[in-house]
Amino acid sequence: MAKYTMPVETKTPLVLLSGLAADARIFTPQKVAFPQLRCPAWSPPHRQESIDEYAQRLAETLDPGPCVIGGASFGGIVALHLAEHVDAQAVILIGSIKSPSQLPVYARCARPFRFLIPFLPIRFLQLLSRPMTARRMKRFAPFAHGLACQFRDSDPRVFKWSLSRILDWSLAPVPSCPVYHLHGDRDWTLPVKYTDPDKVVVGAGHVLSLTHPDEVNSYLKDVVSQKSLE
Repeated sequence: MAKYTMPVETKTPLVLLSGLAADARIFTPQKVAFPQLRCPAWSPPHRQESIDEYAQRLAETLDPGPCVIGGASFGGIVALHLAEHVDAQAVILIGSIKSPSQLPVYARCARPFRFLIPFLPIRFLQLLSRPMTARRMKRFAPFAHGLACQFRDSDPRVFKWSLSRILDWSLAPVPSCPVYHLHGDRDWTLPVKYTDPDKVVVGAGHVLSLTHPDEVNSYLKDVVSQKSLE
């Protein structure tokens, strides 16, 4: 039995936000290990809503009390803002970044072209991804199949809003609680060389919550257990 299937004995609420074009399925191994884990779905954003405005609206639906929050990729960015609106004891970034200065070069170069995002044919791209979502692909390429299914099911409004907010993100909040950062050394989406993580997982890419669940769960357990004792 894999270690990540063993529940962690702590009642501290844990809230994790998925990344761009992803959903709660990206935290499937974490759900097994942390029964108290909540992975809120991405609700449709309001027109031109900022990350902080979205985080404030999300906080109103959660009301978790004292908790540990975090997120993967773009979800980690939103978690930094969410920490200002809930009683966060810690923020955990999983393959994410702490500030706009840690965005890779390609993202910074794409900023002048943000006005093109509303014209992206997301529905068409989702149709193109359908072959990878076929049931037979789950056997031959389970990881790619899972990500394709999440992209297929994602809301184009949320996708375009998230992409826009990444490109116009200019000011990172400074949470009053500690921020912990776990990153993969083979993350090509948000390369580790632009970041300063507390721990680097060797051999892990961008979606390390799925590819390296034991390492992620161990890290989460250390943080959550520490906050439970304080």
